[in-house]
Amino acid sequence: MTAASRGDKLASVMPVSAILLIVASGFILSVWNLFVKKAEDPSAFFLGATFFALALYTPAFIMLIAPRLAPPPPAAFAAVAAAGLTEGLYFVLLTYTYRRGDLSLVYPVSRGSAPVFILAGGALFLTERVTPWGGVGIALIVVGIAAVAWPGRGTRVTFGTVALSVLTGAAIAVHHVCYKWALAFWTPYAAIYMAWLVAAATLAFYCVVTRPFFRIAHYIFDHALAAGAVGVVAMAGFLCALVALDMTLVSYVGAARNVGVIFSVLFGAQFLGEGAKWRRLAGAAAITAGVVAMAFA
Repeated sequence: MTAASRGDKLASVMPVSAILLIVASGFILSVWNLFVKKAEDPSAFFLGATFFALALYTPAFIMLIAPRLAPPPPAAFAAVAAAGLTEGLYFVLLTYTYRRGDLSLVYPVSRGSAPVFILAGGALFLTERVTPWGGVGIALIVVGIAAVAWPGRGTRVTFGTVALSVLTGAAIAVHHVCYKWALAFWTPYAAIYMAWLVAAATLAFYCVVTRPFFRIAHYIFDHALAAGAVGVVAMAGFLCALVALDMTLVSYVGAARNVGVIFSVLFGAQFLGEGAKWRRLAGAAAITAGVVAMAFA
């Protein structure tokens, strides 16, 4: 494929508005991940964030969105439930892993490994062929993850943290695919609301079975302002991604959104004092390049 044909392909499936939405979503994603990572209890903090976001979104959903929805088929509820459950699993894994590893490790590894899982799933279950550019992309991501995960001064790296980050990437991959399925039945504005209801319930269940209820409630109350702001920002970021996902391909959305891995390394070094800044920046750049190569192969 020539450079011109690649440009024509990109323009035909990824309008400028989609690109802007995805880049904005990637930046927002890295910002709220910074605040979740900084929290003393990331799981309880993000649970509070989802509650506040849903409380704000519910009146708008009831008054503006629900009346316009056509009666959906049963498969529509299965799709949005699958999206919510897998997103809830992603929230659980992400917040759990942030208690054990650096932002500049967990974020790049989880976001970078997700497209590899999508590509591998297509090859294994849909008999899709991995193109040479896809192979180059995988190699770049592996090199980037190795650079990010290599132990060094001022870093917190263990095998368990890297493994959990990769597992989080698998959850990201599955919930992206489930969201694409849900968008066959729902508008992005309806899909994100209903999926977040399920995701919040999943995260709440995890929190309640792993810590006393009064401790969760007390923590959310003490951090209500910050959690509320993060919840609104996070939902706005997810909504940007969903609107873009409704315009173009899942792999393209994942590729452009991974610009956030660069921000995560910068934020980790600047605001959390995490080490290996330049090595991890190089690794994050390799991950981003690999994801782009896979998406546009």
